[in-house]
Amino acid sequence: MKSNLLNQKVQAALKKAVVTENFETLQSIPPYEVPKRRLQAERKKEREKTKGKNWFGLPATEMTEEVKRDLEIIQMRSVLDPKHFYKKNDLKVLPKYFQVGKVLDSPLEFYSNRLTKKERKKTLVDELLADAEFQKYNKRKYKEIMEEKQKTHYKSWRQAKRLKKKKK
Repeated sequence: MKSNLLNQKVQAALKKAVVTENFETLQSIPPYEVPKRRLQAERKKEREKTKGKNWFGLPATEMTEEVKRDLEIIQMRSVLDPKHFYKKNDLKVLPKYFQVGKVLDSPLEFYSNRLTKKERKKTLVDELLADAEFQKYNKRKYKEIMEEKQKTHYKSWRQAKRLKKKKK
């Protein structure tokens, strides 16, 4: 019993030791104590990997182009549905810590309220591009904006049109 306890203490001390198995191959001797600033920097890097204990260790999600586009669409959601009111978005930058979930269909609504495999899309952007009503609304709004520009800046619009014809 005593020898087992002694053996554990020796193993714990050897873990902290500078002299290890590959000590002869090292070019320089590593310091026994790590500088305080380096320890602080390492701890800070470790802390930034997750949101923290209060958020149950929520990891920082990897930012891909698809995820970035989806987040931008969610931030501009008030433009997508003008009849629906959304609270003002207070974040100007994209969040670092978040998770993406998947909505599962209810087995009770199998026939009535379900998307077919063909209708399902990989990202939010693809889903919006496939939506006919959204496309119709966007085209109408775009035409309205262009007509308004044409009325207010008629001379510059006409001149730009002439320049386009000359280039062709």
